[in-house]
Amino acid sequence: MGKPQISERDWLYVLAMTPGLGRRTIRKISETAGSFQNAVDHWLLIGEELGLSVELVQQVDMQTNAAAVMHLLAKREASRTRFLCIFDEDYPSLLRHIPDQPLTLFCRGDRKLLAEAAIGVVGSRKPTPYGRASCAYLVKELVQAGLAIVSGLAYGIDGEAHQTALAAGGKTIAVLGCGLNHVYPPRHQTLYEKIESFGLLLSEYPPDTPPVPGLFPERNRIISGLSLGVVVVEAAEKSGSLITADCALEQGRDVFAVPGPIFSLMSAGPHNLLKQGAKLVTRPCDILEELPRAYASGAESASVAGKGRSSITLTAEESVIVEAITYEGVHVDELVQQLEPDRRKNVHQLLVRLEAKGVLAALPGGYFARR
Repeated sequence: MGKPQISERDWLYVLAMTPGLGRRTIRKISETAGSFQNAVDHWLLIGEELGLSVELVQQVDMQTNAAAVMHLLAKREASRTRFLCIFDEDYPSLLRHIPDQPLTLFCRGDRKLLAEAAIGVVGSRKPTPYGRASCAYLVKELVQAGLAIVSGLAYGIDGEAHQTALAAGGKTIAVLGCGLNHVYPPRHQTLYEKIESFGLLLSEYPPDTPPVPGLFPERNRIISGLSLGVVVVEAAEKSGSLITADCALEQGRDVFAVPGPIFSLMSAGPHNLLKQGAKLVTRPCDILEELPRAYASGAESASVAGKGRSSITLTAEESVIVEAITYEGVHVDELVQQLEPDRRKNVHQLLVRLEAKGVLAALPGGYFARR
């Protein structure tokens, strides 16, 4: 059978789904042939001109015959994964203008989030309690100001950012470094499902693409590309999070860095960014005031919220607990040991009360940190 006459959008999908063809080769195909339809109509000549391997030329030739194309398009329509590409009007405008923009996007969840203002939040996969508390504090205020949170579904700060956004009733976008049929890391299965239900899962790779190390640095340009700016919360000196910061700078996005203790290895990345001119962040309004004018009211609200926390009235018992807890975080067992015996019996009740007041943040593993 010959090559069918279908839209450029569908040909892009067919080529993207062909094993062995990456976005750079697909771009070359389009540039060389002038259109995807012309490329498949004269595929043997185009493949030879591009110097593609015989195996790859044969693979594309089989994938683009009428029967294979119709089967692939029918399978796409039956899938819960939606397809978006550069030919679509609702392709994200921020992504359209970045260097090496993704040609294709595969989505599960609320696609309308791609049109909303968002901020990227990235950081260490092994954050300290201080890092988790900082992330939770900032993200909660940012979603209340109307921003969606974009991150990479990795362990650590990424997961904290997604979870806090959802818990605060906000929206979040997870950009995966593999296809949407793979949950990576596997322990984020529950978080993956929550984001699919209440946020958006996104990948430029076909759904069956397995998690391969080289793909994760590539997806970072999408995290920054979808965002008005990127916040880095804890990162070692050579952390992958810094790749996202570099992408943001290349794309003309703001880079924000949260400072940390000078003796912590996790502070090296943000501190180096600060030395290079990143915006120092200690409060949500430090971020909001740099964003477009539409978020000036959000910055003001965050500032008011910050002032409100400082005026919270604490009982004598609560004040003792707060004084014993640092911004880096303290385990509840260590806290109990620091207190006088007569003050230990109500510790758990007081911690819950202080968390409700917004003075403390509960962290995984039994840690609490001051906000």
